Amino acid sequence: MVNTLGYLTAIVLAFSAFVAFKNKEEYTNQKQITENESSKRDRNQKKFEGLVDEIAGLESERDTANQSRDDFAAKLEEQEAKNEQVSKESEEAKSGLEETASRLARKAKELEELGEIRDLGPKIEGLTISIQELEDKLAILNTENSRLRGQKTESGTRLATIKKKLSDITSGRSLPSMKTRISAISRTLGFVTLGGGMNSGVIGGSKVAVVRGGEKIAELNVTAVSTNTATADIILSTLKKGEQVSVGDTVIPVEGAGS
Repeated sequence: MVNTLGYLTAIVLAFSAFVAFKNKEEYTNQKQITENESSKRDRNQKKFEGLVDEIAGLESERDTANQSRDDFAAKLEEQEAKNEQVSKESEEAKSGLEETASRLARKAKELEELGEIRDLGPKIEGLTISIQELEDKLAILNTENSRLRGQKTESGTRLATIKKKLSDITSGRSLPSMKTRISAISRTLGFVTLGGGMNSGVIGGSKVAVVRGGEKIAELNVTAVSTNTATADIILSTLKKGEQVSVGDTVIPVEGAGS
């Protein structure tokens, strides 16, 4: 009887120890999950602050580019007005030269005395020099006009690039040029760490694709972004049958990964 009671006591104590161990293990797991959620919240806050700063910078660049474009447009209009004036002066000078040459031809026929022809010669020579000077000035103005047009085109291209980047950020799409790799995986919590962040074109809240051998095997949802790293949840419903994401897999925008 005593032995039976001792066995029962030992079993109860062993079961109590097992329950205590399991409770401690569950407490540890819950504590780790709480710490991970707190870490994710901090990363999301940093991502938000980083995006606010980047958007403010892009808007400043856009405003500067707009002002530069307007300045170039004003200079171009002023230059074109000058060109028109120079062209008008050149045409008037040419008309004067033609009129003088015609008069000289008439006088040459009417007069046999060389004196009057000699008087017209210097005038013709002066008009010729004036026309040449006006044509040289017009060539210089045309060169400046071409330079201003080139600067206006360059400014417009840069502005379009800034607008496209700003549109991608505000619409929650990673930049088309984005390309990075998976640097770490937490399969228990279902998220990965990427080796690139905002500097690589990763945008928080965007969907990106995991590619291996030129084939998409899964999609990720970017949850937090810093300058050089990012974290993303694995979208299990997109995981290709029989595949698992791995460290070193390539990550690109989902729009560029195909189906």
